[in-house]
Amino acid sequence: MSISRVRAGILAAGIAALLLHFPTEVARHVLSLVPHQLSTPFELENLASLAPGTVSEFTPRDSDESVWKAVLTRVFGMALIGVPVWYFLQRREREEELQRLDKGWAARLHARSEELMAVNDALVSEVSKRIDTEQSLEANRRDLRLLASQLLRLQEEERRRISRDLHDDINQRLALLSIDIEMLERQLSHAAVGTVRTIRSIQDRIVELSEGVRRLAYQFHPSILDDLGLSIALRRLIDDFQARTGLDARFISKDIPQHLAQDVVTCLYRVTQEGLANITRHARASTVQVELMRVRDGLQLMIRDDGVGFDMNHDGGRRGSLGLLSMKERVSLVAGSFTIDSTPGEGTRICAWVPFKQERA
Repeated sequence: MSISRVRAGILAAGIAALLLHFPTEVARHVLSLVPHQLSTPFELENLASLAPGTVSEFTPRDSDESVWKAVLTRVFGMALIGVPVWYFLQRREREEELQRLDKGWAARLHARSEELMAVNDALVSEVSKRIDTEQSLEANRRDLRLLASQLLRLQEEERRRISRDLHDDINQRLALLSIDIEMLERQLSHAAVGTVRTIRSIQDRIVELSEGVRRLAYQFHPSILDDLGLSIALRRLIDDFQARTGLDARFISKDIPQHLAQDVVTCLYRVTQEGLANITRHARASTVQVELMRVRDGLQLMIRDDGVGFDMNHDGGRRGSLGLLSMKERVSLVAGSFTIDSTPGEGTRICAWVPFKQERA
């Protein structure tokens, strides 16, 4: 292809582009200028060489209209062919770019999906292990509660047996021994004064020992708790506490049934016993008040003192002591609730509530 043809092709392509993008009036103005630019002999010769079949000869005197028609014919022909080809090439290039992007996103999505699946599997495994651990811990808690319940029940049975043995066996033997010594004293009424005094001293010590055994048997398991009920047993416990410590101790009882379940009676009595023991050891109180009353569908036991109290939020506080833990465990074993409120310098309040259960008379 000659240089003139290349120039003509470039010129035609440029004219086509201008005609496609410019408005109608602008295109007409451009067309009015083009024939004057193509009216040189050199350009006319190039146009003649590009279209030999349609243009035979061009001279400066030829009509501008015929020259312009030939140019427009070639320009529109090239535009009709070139524009679809250009659009097709551009579209194909965009589609290839989209395909490359799709492949990249697909690869990234696949990698991310694999990562998420791995993380999900790890989470599922971790959750399964945690659920198994929680179930195992819950089973261990149930076993420990059952064991604690059985231990407390066995402890109460052992205390009851020891109390019965102390009261019915050892204390009776001491009573018989005291009677024998008294008979011996009568038989030796004419003996020396020192001998009689020694016999009386032995008898007094035997009586003291019998009283100590009786108190010990009462501490292990008061028979009054089984014979006369919870209210009378607690009143007797408060009276003994006041006589032993010298503190102002009061007991209030309201609307208490006569026949209660044995585990409820034992629980409330032991909580009161342990609470009074803690007051004696730690509280340095001057007054103590114990209330037992019927609240909702249960029995509520409240123990108040005006002692030194303690800090509930402190790690070394007495809230974690063995006595308080044993009280809380006893109440929980009968499906009750246990709370402690204490402030330094303002005393302590212990509240235990157990569901109401009665036994048939």
